[in-house]
Amino acid sequence: MKVKRWLAGLVLAIAAICAVFAFAGCDNGGETEEEAPGEVTISYQFSGVMDGEDLDSFSFAKGAFWLKLMSDGSVVMDRYSFGNYNTSPAAENEDYIPGYMSGEWETTSRDGVDALSIEVYMLTSGVKTNAASGTAYDRNGTYSCSLRLEVVQGAGFYREIEFTGGTTLYADADEFIADNAKEFVPPQSVTTFTAEGGTVYVQEGGTALIYSGYSQVAEATYANDGEGNMTVTVGGQTIDVTVDTANNTASFEYEYAIYGDYTTVYSFTCADYSAIPVVAAQTPAGDVYTGTYSSMTWTLTILDDASCTIGANMGGFNVVFNCTYAEDADGALTLATVDMPEAYAPAWAAIDGVKWQLADDNTMTAIAPAPSQQG
Repeated sequence: MKVKRWLAGLVLAIAAICAVFAFAGCDNGGETEEEAPGEVTISYQFSGVMDGEDLDSFSFAKGAFWLKLMSDGSVVMDRYSFGNYNTSPAAENEDYIPGYMSGEWETTSRDGVDALSIEVYMLTSGVKTNAASGTAYDRNGTYSCSLRLEVVQGAGFYREIEFTGGTTLYADADEFIADNAKEFVPPQSVTTFTAEGGTVYVQEGGTALIYSGYSQVAEATYANDGEGNMTVTVGGQTIDVTVDTANNTASFEYEYAIYGDYTTVYSFTCADYSAIPVVAAQTPAGDVYTGTYSSMTWTLTILDDASCTIGANMGGFNVVFNCTYAEDADGALTLATVDMPEAYAPAWAAIDGVKWQLADDNTMTAIAPAPSQQG
């Protein structure tokens, strides 16, 4: 799958802001080789991985980190965004960021135990930002650290990452990339619509998954009579598909808000319309409502008489929660999230306990929880 150059550039920009770390646990023990005067070498090195299903909607945020404690007391951390599935050598790999973070380190002793004192930060025009410090210890010959990384700066999503390593780990950046490279496994489908930088995986039963690059950004339904009449429905919006039965092709356009106000329009085309299953038009499972609360616009989709989804754009990403709901005597809905990734907890706190009063014009009004219910 080909990812647009602008998406690769955006990935690097987002990767460059994902860094608030808290270190604990890693040490030396073991002597380093003597070096020539003026030569700077790696004294200790560690690697850690940020991954998980809750990052599947923005796979470019997935990454591996190479933390190097240098013999001159400096720290260099590189990042490889393996979620873009770019396995090129480091010298030409747009998803490998050498010097992602900088810092200093020194040997120390805590409670009689030898340790490494580490400070890391990002340099912006020579100014330190996102500074963090910690102490690293040796654990039975394996050096390990727990680092807390903010996935998207300002969005409140963090990930505890386990770093392991020692005096030797990777010979060079190419070995680091090769060790952390991933292979993209596409979802099951009967056929696909493709566009530059995007793919729609058409599945049996009237569902379709829309991908931007390697990230699933939407789940759609479709209806097709097999005779050239087809629609795709995404987020309550129905899109007419243009079918050319003579050439056995089908196409439609889809606008995706990739980051904040930045959107792109995908012109999807299927080269084998006859492979798309015949599926009758589906009755919408429920209505879609929108409302504003906590300075964000929320979209509520009623799926059935007990379940729903609610989501908002946070830090440039569309975050969606699976929920159940209960209706009170006044017709207001109280939501309870289910299967929520731990990283989403701070975002859910923004509306936890809020009731939603639905209106006939598909708007909704947020009723703030009582003070005793707020955190």
